[in-house]
Amino acid sequence: MKLKRTATLALAAALVSAPVLAVAGCAPDDTIVLRVYNWEEYMDEGGEDSYDGTEAAPSMTERFEAWYEETYDTPIRVEYTTYGTNEDMYNQLMLTNEGDYDLLCPSEYMIMKLAAEDRLVPYDDSFFDPTIEENYYIRNVSPFIQNIFEGNEIVRQNNDAGSTWADYAAGYMWGVTGFIYNAEAIDETQLAELGWNAMTADIYKNKVTTKDNVRDTYFVALAILYRDEIKALDRNAENFNEQLTAILNRTDEETIKKVEEILRQIDGNIYSYETDTGKNDMVLGNIWLNFAWSGDAVYAMDLAEEEDGISLNFFIPNECANLWFDGWVMPKGAQKQPAQAFVNFLSRPDNAVRNMYYIGYSSVISGDRADETYGSAVLDYVRECYEADPEETDDVILYDLSYFFGENTAFYAETEQALSRQLHAQYPTQEDMLHCAVMDYYGETANENINELWSRIKAESLDAWAIAVLCAAAVLIIAVPLAAKFGKHLEFRKKPKKGYRQVSQKSDEI
Repeated sequence: MKLKRTATLALAAALVSAPVLAVAGCAPDDTIVLRVYNWEEYMDEGGEDSYDGTEAAPSMTERFEAWYEETYDTPIRVEYTTYGTNEDMYNQLMLTNEGDYDLLCPSEYMIMKLAAEDRLVPYDDSFFDPTIEENYYIRNVSPFIQNIFEGNEIVRQNNDAGSTWADYAAGYMWGVTGFIYNAEAIDETQLAELGWNAMTADIYKNKVTTKDNVRDTYFVALAILYRDEIKALDRNAENFNEQLTAILNRTDEETIKKVEEILRQIDGNIYSYETDTGKNDMVLGNIWLNFAWSGDAVYAMDLAEEEDGISLNFFIPNECANLWFDGWVMPKGAQKQPAQAFVNFLSRPDNAVRNMYYIGYSSVISGDRADETYGSAVLDYVRECYEADPEETDDVILYDLSYFFGENTAFYAETEQALSRQLHAQYPTQEDMLHCAVMDYYGETANENINELWSRIKAESLDAWAIAVLCAAAVLIIAVPLAAKFGKHLEFRKKPKKGYRQVSQKSDEI
């Protein structure tokens, strides 16, 4: 998953989580203590940054506590802690006992990993009953999302055949991957022709970044490696997406060997590996292309335009892209009733809008248009953000999002927004979605092999960076006395790459 802001709170979360668990029993006897473990800055935390925009605006957890007590006549307190990566969450979970957490929000591959290791409990059948008034999730989740969840099997250690993602996870946010780019520096026709090959193209040498994690970068390498095979697929075939997904999840020994060569090409061509510095490097002109998650792309485009007056665009390569999800799961020992109530509360469309506004990502909630109270709140919010009046705006296009929101949900939007800006990032077209594939959990053996590959690539990068630093130090030793003697005749024009200093092998593993 993917963060809206650049603040890093992992250390704070780690320090907070242990004592919180220790003092959980301090609540009054009749108060439920619900322990929620989520990504950093991935839920409305209230205050001036919230949808209400007032300092006194309550957080989402405070809203839930009030709603739960009113609905179920039982007081509840949410102990809310956060993590920085899926791997941080997993490692923390391994250090705790059953029942120490009630809800987690991992990404799709980590959901599969936890399920495969038999660490999750399924949702109750009652959670999927649309006749229950409080069951907002099943009534409001987009059919597009639910069909994906129901269509993907989960293989568990106990061979529980027939289980799917939908049995063990409820969606939260979703998105795709692509490039943020500066249209003033990039030939858009050329970028469209290159697609993911832009990562290794000489014309973008030292002007493109990739993510500092193995899964995303491995996906890009697969897309480059098998580009011709992907382009040869029949897009009109009923099983096109199934074939595409199979290609983009190959982990056989021969594939890993070929991917290693692609990763070396990427490593030699990029400006840096990064997690949250791409926007700043774009604004400063250090790079022209930044591999990004769609939610981060929206945030970066907003911020660059607002603070720096620079217009950035979002591009989804035509051959393929990664479709990702974050979802709520209950680890073994969880308190199922309040945990499921929390997921349902977040899935109420008005609350989905609050979270979307706060974090900049797209909710899996589309809204029940038959619900007069909250029904179309999400669609209304999207239209409020992006709809354009064709009588007042010259360059508009009819943007059809029926695949996500249901029939008759097309609206006019500025053509630039629909083709390359925030709307395009938050809600790609149905045609875009056809060539998006979900990354699977690779399994322990493949994970180990791919992590070893990543360690080799990053170790070589670190070696190169260390050599650069030593050379720079040697030059400084010579240059300083010379500069004192000859004044300003010496100039240092090339700096070592940024990003390598950010490497953390442990957190990069999948």
